[in-house]
Amino acid sequence: MQTILDKVFLGDSYNACERILETYYKQDFCIVNYIYFANIAGKKLFKTYKLDSDPGAFKNLLLAGYKRFSLDKINGIYKQALIDWDLLLPDGIALQIYYYLARKKWLENLNGTDFAPFFLDYLKYNLWTDKFNVILYGTYKHLLDKTKDFLQDKWYNVIYAQDGYSKFDWNQLENIFKSTTTEDGVNPEISRAGNSDCVNILLVARATPVYPIQEIWTYANINLIKKNKLIVMNQAWTFDRWVGEQKRPPKFIRKVRLEWLWRLITDPKRNFKKVWNTLSLPKYIIRYLLLKKK
Repeated sequence: MQTILDKVFLGDSYNACERILETYYKQDFCIVNYIYFANIAGKKLFKTYKLDSDPGAFKNLLLAGYKRFSLDKINGIYKQALIDWDLLLPDGIALQIYYYLARKKWLENLNGTDFAPFFLDYLKYNLWTDKFNVILYGTYKHLLDKTKDFLQDKWYNVIYAQDGYSKFDWNQLENIFKSTTTEDGVNPEISRAGNSDCVNILLVARATPVYPIQEIWTYANINLIKKNKLIVMNQAWTFDRWVGEQKRPPKFIRKVRLEWLWRLITDPKRNFKKVWNTLSLPKYIIRYLLLKKK
């Protein structure tokens, strides 16, 4: 448990944006993950896992492929991915409470639904829209098309989009980066994509209630991520929320930190297990904070 707590990012949204770009310019790539307490509890991330599976085995796997592995093996890789990569952003009130009791510091809630647009706006006003591109990987095809339209309406340059139920086509993306002309001459959008001064952000939204596919996929594809100099942000169900497939509560409900209850009521099938794991917070407070058990 301590390793996860040590990794959690402590700053606010602006600090996180600065850290992402700082890391990206230093090493030519950056991996951003989010963590919420339900995942810590449900996937038993306090447990010491023996990492005895090659992450590369998951490089091209879709959901069905994950079912060939035990959950212990999968969660072991997931935990290592969270620890190894660059930013682990805190998501949700339960983690904020736990962290405060453990470390006496209140975390900002940097959930993916709100932080990713904040980061893109940050880039828009600091780099200009012709200095960064967006790549999408995740959700169903019809929702992906809506997500692409949603982002393009905000003047973000989406250069490639692929649904989350197919294997990601790295060759297609690399061809986009290499291509600078069309039959009619220079294509300005593709030309920008291939510009070495451009920042390319890959938003991955391949989440399931059981399997942390997006984080392990990122972990397994790190060499291609480095090769293509990407900022990767693992976004879970963010695309669905952006386009209204999953309704967000009114702002006053979010302000009083009851969005989890709203999600449970409006979509119990998807959110029951997450809320159930979150409600185990008192047990973890007693066991790990008061009794000091590992």
